[in-house]
Amino acid sequence: MNILLPIETINREIDFKIVLASILASNDHNIFIGQHDFLMSLLPKMKGGVYIGKNLFSRRSDLEKGKKYSELKKKGFDIIYLHEEGAVYAGDEQNWEQVLKQQYDLRFFDEQDRICVWGDLQKRIDIQRSNGLNIFVTGHPRFDLYKKEWNSYFSNDVEKIKTEYNSYILVNGNYGVANHGLGVSYVFSDAFSYKVDDIDARLKRVGFFSYSTKQLVSIIELTHQLAVRYPNKKIIYRPHPSESYKYYEAVFGGISNIIVNHVGPVGPWILGAEAVIHDGCTTAIEASLANIPVINYKPHTSNEHDIWLPNQLGKQATSFNEVCNLLDNVLQFDFSFSKIESVEKVYDLFYNFEGDSFERFINIVESKINEKKDKSESPSSSFINKNYLIQKAKTSLASVISKESGRKINYHRNKFYGFDKEVVSSKFKQAGKVLGKQIDYKLHNPFLIEIR
Repeated sequence: MNILLPIETINREIDFKIVLASILASNDHNIFIGQHDFLMSLLPKMKGGVYIGKNLFSRRSDLEKGKKYSELKKKGFDIIYLHEEGAVYAGDEQNWEQVLKQQYDLRFFDEQDRICVWGDLQKRIDIQRSNGLNIFVTGHPRFDLYKKEWNSYFSNDVEKIKTEYNSYILVNGNYGVANHGLGVSYVFSDAFSYKVDDIDARLKRVGFFSYSTKQLVSIIELTHQLAVRYPNKKIIYRPHPSESYKYYEAVFGGISNIIVNHVGPVGPWILGAEAVIHDGCTTAIEASLANIPVINYKPHTSNEHDIWLPNQLGKQATSFNEVCNLLDNVLQFDFSFSKIESVEKVYDLFYNFEGDSFERFINIVESKINEKKDKSESPSSSFINKNYLIQKAKTSLASVISKESGRKINYHRNKFYGFDKEVVSSKFKQAGKVLGKQIDYKLHNPFLIEIR
């Protein structure tokens, strides 16, 4: 059985995909973890299997043609769809519904597929807009890695970070509109769902850009102030994967105790932190599940633009002094204040806070795998290697021919910078240790891991 586990952003997705593959590993399966476009390039030599992820669609729902979905179906694949960005939406419930409908279009799926959603609210919306599809509330298992029963998976990485930085405060960026890695021209382009001829949509984008810029400048100022207030602490600033890292390297340049670091997944950085400071970022969810103190810094507020779910976690602060008062309680008295506001609504949005997401998700995956009786075919190592060299040559050529192509390639390379041999080996060892099993895998190239 072929099981495809696509990755778009390594830092966000690799740990969950490695743990999931390790759980499913058996002699009956060929499991492929890979950069999502590279996985699709292997389809000509594949037949039969299950595709688990969200990278089926390349464009917003009103423009999507379903080409990748059709290619997978022709090759005998069923889909277990799980979006990487559920439940974390700006504005009110009406806006959440609009965002969901823009993220993916259920008309492409069939009765053999499984749609996994983050919470009951998402399920209700999807049931209303689908025609009898199989929709299941699972939450997202990657967040369960922060719970006590799983977080030992990160222990080696946490130890390395703490050895290097000792005691630190983690500040997370979340400003992909104000500081996008492809620049402001991309934010105001059709590719980023900007509709210049739709006055309401245009003004909404401009309003969000303005508000996000205010928040961005405020958290930059806060980070500088924290570096002065706590000179013996390191302030680790983690940009969002969609942001420009160079922007932060410029505004924090020369400050010895501010470190801009976007290397590796954020998990170990959260687990090793004294406290996490954010503004509407999913790291608040991860930190709360790990019982790490969370401070939500919001000097500005907007019912239309604020991201609701993360803002219900931890403690709120609107000024530098309020942040420092909260930090002093943490640093001096080891005081923890991870808590949840609006509990019922939070649970409605996100199952992980009330149940075992991994267990639910694995049950659905295994049930689907057991249903598949078709014979499967997998690509040979020679085909994989040949395909990698072709893809590499095309990327290099595109960078030379077009500046714009080169800029986009560099942006996506920051999100998927390739699998590192030592990192992958360490992660599989940790997964095997947690699960009590030996994982047999092969790193074909920086774009593909195969698990048997």
